[in-house]
Amino acid sequence: MRKILIVGGGQSGLQLALCLQEHDYDVTLMTVRSSAELYGGRAVSMQILFDAARGAEREYGLNFWDEEARPLNGMRITGHTPDGATAFDWTGRLDAAAQSIDERVKIAVWQEVFEERGGKVLLHGATVSDLDRLALMFELTVVATGHSGLADMFPVDTGRALARMPPVATAIAYIEDAPDHHDHERIGVDIVPGLGHVIAWPGYSVNGTCRQLCVTGPADGPMARFPRRTTPDVHLTVMLGLIREYLPHRYPAYEGARLADDRAVAMDHANPLVREPIAHLPSGGSVLGMGDSVVVTSPALQQDANNACMAATIYLDAILAHGARPFDHDFMRAVFARYMAYAGPFTGELAERLHYTPADVLDFCAAAGRHQTLADRFANGFDDPGTLAAWFSDEAATRAAIAECEQSGAAAP
Repeated sequence: MRKILIVGGGQSGLQLALCLQEHDYDVTLMTVRSSAELYGGRAVSMQILFDAARGAEREYGLNFWDEEARPLNGMRITGHTPDGATAFDWTGRLDAAAQSIDERVKIAVWQEVFEERGGKVLLHGATVSDLDRLALMFELTVVATGHSGLADMFPVDTGRALARMPPVATAIAYIEDAPDHHDHERIGVDIVPGLGHVIAWPGYSVNGTCRQLCVTGPADGPMARFPRRTTPDVHLTVMLGLIREYLPHRYPAYEGARLADDRAVAMDHANPLVREPIAHLPSGGSVLGMGDSVVVTSPALQQDANNACMAATIYLDAILAHGARPFDHDFMRAVFARYMAYAGPFTGELAERLHYTPADVLDFCAAAGRHQTLADRFANGFDDPGTLAAWFSDEAATRAAIAECEQSGAAAP
């Protein structure tokens, strides 16, 4: 029985641990919080899981919330002019439903399941010196602790082309469900001049159904109004104030909104970043990075949970296929290359174009309002980033997709 240490108990680390456990691997999970601390803690992130990633969960019976959580069947994209008028408003239909589960709920339950099935959990923060000692006891050590802290062990890949964009700040809140909200089963994205993006969708949290609300934009713009240290209620008040100022016709839907629980907020400062997948320990050993410890995307691109889930799936397949051979550097580089083939598109030009909507992207958005096939093609690209990157990463390919649809006379939404 091969012994594997997974450091980090989020979506990526716990999913890999649970799946390896099903294949009789001897897995130890090292994480900083118990399931009770996770469930009662502050919100961690926004999370939308599209169908390919959900399929990976379903394969191992980890989809515990399918009856409770609302399906997300489409993505509504609304663009606004600087004077507040609507420039375009259309909905791309998803071929299969997405889903949003508060990570506090999912990870707390998964950690309990892992322990109930005999998994070993070490509740301890890890340092490099800890790993230097622990890695000697395992055949493979995987680090999946998020994009800060231990992530700094892994050198930044300076040779990789990344999105050229200034720092972005993303404010997140889980608010009480509003039955009369205009988007019941859709992800709603508003492109707001002067601010950035306002994104909202139905989700499932510690107190049941809710709405997730996200405001994101350049960190040195209006997003700088968030105090460095603040209470959850003040955090929500600042978010609602930005919506009232920059998106006034949406504000009535959120006026008087209350947090879904008293810790239901998060703030994320993350920009596209890719690190080297291997970190070398002082004693000469090596550890393998996974998920957003080595590949970071902006939260506004709705890929964090999908990247984490697909990283666990890709790493699992590689470990199972590797058999009894040593987990050497060649193995580590090969599995990471497979992961980058999936996650890479949202770290480069695609990320920049989605954040800053150049003229050809605005032209696409106008065309998607006339042609349902374009709208659907765009929405489903978030489930399969490679297909979106194939035609949306540069102006020529995007304009060619528009022209092809215009010439075919595809139906309007």
